[in-house]
Amino acid sequence: MKYIRLLFYILFISKTIVTWGGENIGGLSFRAYEYSKDERTSFIIPSGNQGVRFKDYLSVSFDLKIREKGEHFGYVCRMIVDNRNSLNLILVNPVNEEPYLCLIKDQQYLGKIHSSATIDIHEWNRIKIELEYKNDTLYVRNNGSLISKEKVTAPDNHSVKVCFGANKLASYTTSDVAPIILKDVQIGLEPGSIKYEWSLEQAVSDTLLQDKFQQMTAFISNPEWIINSHMYWKHRKTLSFSSKTFPVPCEDQSACYFIAKDRIVKYDLIRSTTKEYVFSPLIDVNRITNQFLFVPLKDKGSQLVYYDFEKPDGENLSFFNFQTKSWSTPIQRKRQSSYTQHNRFFNPKDSSIVQILGYGFHLYTRELNRISLSGEVIKGELPDVITPRYLSAIGKTDSLIYIYGGLGNDLGKQEYGVVHYKDLYKLNLNDYSLVKKWAIPENLCDEVAASTLIVDEVEKGEHAKGLFFSSGRFLSSLVLKDLNLENGQETVLGDTIPYTFLDVNSHADLIYLASEKCYYAVTVHQVEGNNYEANIYSIASPVLPIQNITVQENRGTWWKLLFVCICVAGLGGIWWRLKNSRKHDKKEAISISQQDICEKEEGVVSDINSEKEIQENDHLYSSFEAPVLNTTPGIYMLNGFQVINRDLKDITGKFTPIMRQLLSVIILYSNQNNKGISNIKLKELLWYDKSEESFSNNRSVNIRKIRLLLEEVGDTEISSANGYWYFLNKGHVYNDYTIANQLMQKIALLDVVHKEDLEKLLSLASFGQLLPNMQFDWVDSFKADYSDSMIDLLSRLRDSKQFVGNDNLRIQISNCILRFDSLDEESVRVKCRALVDLKRMGMAYTAFDQFTKEYKLILNEDFKYSFEQFISEV
Repeated sequence: MKYIRLLFYILFISKTIVTWGGENIGGLSFRAYEYSKDERTSFIIPSGNQGVRFKDYLSVSFDLKIREKGEHFGYVCRMIVDNRNSLNLILVNPVNEEPYLCLIKDQQYLGKIHSSATIDIHEWNRIKIELEYKNDTLYVRNNGSLISKEKVTAPDNHSVKVCFGANKLASYTTSDVAPIILKDVQIGLEPGSIKYEWSLEQAVSDTLLQDKFQQMTAFISNPEWIINSHMYWKHRKTLSFSSKTFPVPCEDQSACYFIAKDRIVKYDLIRSTTKEYVFSPLIDVNRITNQFLFVPLKDKGSQLVYYDFEKPDGENLSFFNFQTKSWSTPIQRKRQSSYTQHNRFFNPKDSSIVQILGYGFHLYTRELNRISLSGEVIKGELPDVITPRYLSAIGKTDSLIYIYGGLGNDLGKQEYGVVHYKDLYKLNLNDYSLVKKWAIPENLCDEVAASTLIVDEVEKGEHAKGLFFSSGRFLSSLVLKDLNLENGQETVLGDTIPYTFLDVNSHADLIYLASEKCYYAVTVHQVEGNNYEANIYSIASPVLPIQNITVQENRGTWWKLLFVCICVAGLGGIWWRLKNSRKHDKKEAISISQQDICEKEEGVVSDINSEKEIQENDHLYSSFEAPVLNTTPGIYMLNGFQVINRDLKDITGKFTPIMRQLLSVIILYSNQNNKGISNIKLKELLWYDKSEESFSNNRSVNIRKIRLLLEEVGDTEISSANGYWYFLNKGHVYNDYTIANQLMQKIALLDVVHKEDLEKLLSLASFGQLLPNMQFDWVDSFKADYSDSMIDLLSRLRDSKQFVGNDNLRIQISNCILRFDSLDEESVRVKCRALVDLKRMGMAYTAFDQFTKEYKLILNEDFKYSFEQFISEV
């Protein structure tokens, strides 16, 4: 059955690729005057010194679009015939005229090839140039219509060099490149037939590009592949500030504003320019949160406003005047905000600013506060169908607000733990009624969405785009996802953006400009001291899933043949497996868990699993048991503290922060020395500021609470003997940290690792670090010891001769190591080499790109090797 599923998966991916192809995305964008001469694009047919040989007939056809931005002048195509005549298609832009395309033969002007009044050069046009030397005639067609016919003369037997953009050919050199986008280039040597073809839809890294029929090679340099702009975020700008800073999007102005203590910086998203507005008096930005919003005012357009529901009536609003560079009311506060990381929006139905949810002073809220532009305040709460929370995301339509996910708990008090919500609500903008649409049960994934969802309606229901990240990691990353608002299904789009997340000191937002068909991501985070940094990124719409774009044009028909072979082999494998499954019991492959999905390795993991399932003869452990979701009663400490009772219910929320520390420290010391932790050490670590009497009372009360809760889990006990507290597991209650340590000690002594042991080890290692959310000095040494031990053992296994040639397993081991040390170069190298050997080139490049981004972020310097140099280094 699993092989049938595998085949369906392959067919689904193939269908997905075709579907994206139907979007008409692709092409080669030429670097023009915005780049130096050495960086401009060339596409020359054929490569080398020879030309295309033809006798009586030649046709060159291609799809062409002129970019709206850039200098509208330069060579589009230069055809050099017999190395002595040239036919040039040139873009010109005379003064007081619209730009147009014209033909010039040698030094003779042949005229315009179309009128801009009837043909839009900024849209796709099919250009076809035909030379019929038998009739001494040149034909030029645009979208099938004859638009030019000229007389030409030439001897028999010809050779042509077709040059798009820049070229350095003797006597015909040019660096005047028009800002064009090119695709579907075809050359015919007989009327009605195509001899050579380059679609230019898929990105390639080589400078030599084979045609579709594998008969001719073209030369390409400095390419800008259109499809890459739909898969990879482009960094646009970095802005530095000397204080805490808040991003405020303004789609009406195609801009994002950044508000610091003494200035507002406007960043133009389209032009990538900035403008500053310095004001006084200063704002105490450390006591406010992102309480800024652009609202529409009659006859004034969008107006920037600061709102504050904790101020006295009449002082809740302050408008910024960009002419006088001043606030209408000074922005001052006496304490920090109670609503950090809240959500806000302007409701056109009642012309009010609305603030919902938030966090402050260890409390989560579900407040719904409104204020009209005249200053009338209405305070209230959302219906109790939604729990108190913060770090939620909202998406807006004409009549409602979608509220998605967040962190919080039922009681709204931080000491009762944090729940990661993956649910969706609809807030009616007319009467503020709230309806719960769906909820996905809490799981190990600590992913949340940035504050804004971009809602778009499609034929099969409403979807939204959002930026998602791990709230449990400091060095996190943002990934764009398509969220199905009907059922919560998610699809990862594009690559990732580095994101430094420090709770209330970090902000991320998503902006969409329909006029540009482009998404913009904005991040702000604290750097050294009180300094902050903002980064802006962009990606073209529609954004494509990277793992679905796997076809390299250079492979041509070879890929099609390979695909057919894979399908035939797959069908044969299915028949063989079904036949043999009647004779032998086979274990089903274990699916990748949601924890792996959270780590932004979807493409790599899913492809590895697909490939490993068909490697029947790979007996060297081509699979491993994926992390078991915490559905076994036990105490979990890897990737975060969690307790599951006998009824398989998560009771983590019943443990207060001090109870979590107390139970963790007793378990950790019990594992370390087999006798536990002394009263003296316990007081030093957890109650150092208490008297002996107060310490004794606090310890007794909290241990009694823990014992009662552990009775729900299984036969365990916290005991005391000779002044030491220790954890006693009588009934084999699951503890992942204990099992991981036992496995590491066992495997370290073996020359040959058994399959079952390796499966368990990799399963536990894939969860990552020990208690990552506990940030206390006493736990750091345990974290370091666990991480170092796991890295040392996994590195030994990765390089072991036992697993040489098992690329799938080495990728999995490398992924586990990178969970602990994301800059482990050898693991990245092994992973990339293995992916290359498995013909997963796109994934190999993606893995390397992610590594170099994180390398730059952490070490503040560029990685010195290219991909090719890196994987070839011994």
